[in-house]
Amino acid sequence: MDPKQGGCTVGRLVRRAATAAVAVLAVLAVPLSARAEPVAPPPSPADVEIPYLGEGSIEPAPPWRIADCAVVAAASPLVTGCDASRITLAAPEYDPDAGVITIQVPLTNDAVSTTVGYRVRLAGPEAPTARPDDTAWPVAAGSLLRVPISELGLECAVCGAGGRLEVLGVEPASAGSAWATPTHVVFRSSSRYAGAAEVGFRFADDFGTWSAGAALHAAVYRPDAPLVTLDLGVPSATDGTASVALHDLVASIGGDDVVLVGCGAPIHGRVSCDGETARYVGPSGGVDQFAVWFAAGGEQASASVTVVPEASADAPGGGPWPVPAAPSKQTDGIVSRLVPPVPIEHHDTPGLFSSLVETLDRVGAR
Repeated sequence: MDPKQGGCTVGRLVRRAATAAVAVLAVLAVPLSARAEPVAPPPSPADVEIPYLGEGSIEPAPPWRIADCAVVAAASPLVTGCDASRITLAAPEYDPDAGVITIQVPLTNDAVSTTVGYRVRLAGPEAPTARPDDTAWPVAAGSLLRVPISELGLECAVCGAGGRLEVLGVEPASAGSAWATPTHVVFRSSSRYAGAAEVGFRFADDFGTWSAGAALHAAVYRPDAPLVTLDLGVPSATDGTASVALHDLVASIGGDDVVLVGCGAPIHGRVSCDGETARYVGPSGGVDQFAVWFAAGGEQASASVTVVPEASADAPGGGPWPVPAAPSKQTDGIVSRLVPPVPIEHHDTPGLFSSLVETLDRVGAR
């Protein structure tokens, strides 16, 4: 062998080995968070899910066809229809404890016959969502901020019993403490803190499915002459109307003139505020709620009004609504007295003045 050729061969091998080593080191140097996640295997054709209160189906791939619909129909009450090419499945209600139900389906391709076990499960309703406004709620250091449930941006497909509200914590922890009540998220700001704070919370539907965590934003400030606000309970008439004098909701320690900033949108009804009175119109027989914001002498604060049917056993007499000033035991959230709206699956195309109308509704100007 020519020594020069041999040298070249050895040199190439050395360079290739070095290149491979560098490549290995480069892979090891990539952060774990940047590496590709393993791809989940595709679902098995034998796994079938029935959408919440909807229809599912079993459809064997050709040339297979269903050999005996009578056997299939007798296998489960979930079977609502059957022919040679398709089995229709439906559940009139959702049972979270139903688990996986196996339906044995006889199949044939005319040459061979077999039986396949299809694993059927009921899909639960869409999880609740919580999308509060990003605007920071002002609160004086050392005082309570009471954010009504109407301002949490909740939507829930199955919350006829009210659902459950849970506070997850405060960030930073030095800003104060927080807890849930049947009508509010309450944040007690530390007297030694000033600045931005976040209160995390989540909401569960009647089946115990939790929303993703969300956060309320608070701006804690050092007060000079803070506003004192109340949370009022107001009885509604049989036609669903109610009214409250806004001066009953707020007082200025410094004696400054109080100005109405605006009224929030109720969950189910409508409210209009003219600076003197908040007038509510909504469906009769239900509990509703809205927030009110005030300013005076450079200070800002919020109040709330909870509307309860007059015929209700615990209807308020127009006085302060009981919002606990200290947390109660919360093992798995607090049952809400307010029923969130059901999600709107198909929104209309926004019009030219949609954002303006939304703003007018929020401040009660319509």
